[in-house]
Amino acid sequence: MTTTAVTTTARLQWCPLLALSLGALLSLPVLLVGCGTQVSKEEPAQPFVFRSLNLRQKDSSGGPLWELTSPEVRYDLGRRVAQARDLRGTIYAKGKPLYRITASSGTVINDGEVVQLEGPTRLQRLGPKPLVVTSTLVRWYPKQERMELDRSPRASQGELLVSARRARFWIKQDKLELRGEPLLERSGAVGLKLALSSADWFPTTGQLIGRGPVRGERRLAASGLQTLSAPSLTGNSLLQLIDLQAPVQVLDPGRKGRLDASHIRLDLARERISSAHPFTAVLDHSRLSGTGFEAIGPSHTLMVPLNCRLNHSADSLVANSCSWNWQTNKIEAFGAVELRRKALAQVTRAQRLQGVLTKQGMAVFSNPGARVETRVTLPPRAPSGPDSRKPAPFAL
Repeated sequence: MTTTAVTTTARLQWCPLLALSLGALLSLPVLLVGCGTQVSKEEPAQPFVFRSLNLRQKDSSGGPLWELTSPEVRYDLGRRVAQARDLRGTIYAKGKPLYRITASSGTVINDGEVVQLEGPTRLQRLGPKPLVVTSTLVRWYPKQERMELDRSPRASQGELLVSARRARFWIKQDKLELRGEPLLERSGAVGLKLALSSADWFPTTGQLIGRGPVRGERRLAASGLQTLSAPSLTGNSLLQLIDLQAPVQVLDPGRKGRLDASHIRLDLARERISSAHPFTAVLDHSRLSGTGFEAIGPSHTLMVPLNCRLNHSADSLVANSCSWNWQTNKIEAFGAVELRRKALAQVTRAQRLQGVLTKQGMAVFSNPGARVETRVTLPPRAPSGPDSRKPAPFAL
């Protein structure tokens, strides 16, 4: 069983559900006679004005659940409604402060059954990585441990920000439900915006569940704007990770690029995008595929750890793994490398090759200090014998 109390300096012997005691009484415009006080019809009752409000609720063991204070409150005895300004509050978990609440004004209905917080309202989770929730209208139902945020709710943790048309916060579950086209944003060098249909956020663990369709924008300092889409996402705000569920598509119009993949992870802190699943990527005249990839923004490098296949102009390359710097167009291939050029039907094999992509194809490949095997087919000479039509292979 929980108990709730409103505390002031002078204790008034009325009969509301809560034990009321409200600061120093500033005005008593009506005459009180016990619990059954009658007010003259000629002089309608006016609300009492008190210098302070202290509203508390305890759990069955006597520990604090929550408290709310105000420097000034007007109390309507008949309606059991208190109007307060500069509200400050605390929500506890196992006797320790978990959230701080501030609001410019508020209304306490039925001695704490409902608390409506108005004006700029802020709910801050305490700890090393605080979550901050803001809104301009919050209806708090203390007994249900529930808050309804109806006007411009926003929640932020680190560089991650989520906004929506409305939200619901379940205090005991530490769960924030965002409804009405929530928008997930990330500030910093790599900006990110993801529009969702709904989302659930658990501040204690950082777990984030977003339902789609997901439509987003990813802005890179060097290459401009990318758009992406996925059916849903999960993530962790504490770790700054976002996992886009399959199938995922990323478009880069500025570079005529397109990426089609299964699950993709966005590491916001490291400016890294990766996947452990098969993918295909197109960038201008190049097509790259493989099993898994990792792209690190600051280094402008895409790494394919398995089954690398690259087609560029009339050339193709196959290797166990490869890396590609999309800013310098430098490429390196490792393990069972095979480079095929259309010109002269050239085939080059090695354990490692490196070179540069040009508009004409893959050029300036080299592997210093290692064995390279190259086979070309020379065009036939003018007819001079029965075997003149067969191409002449040439191995190097």
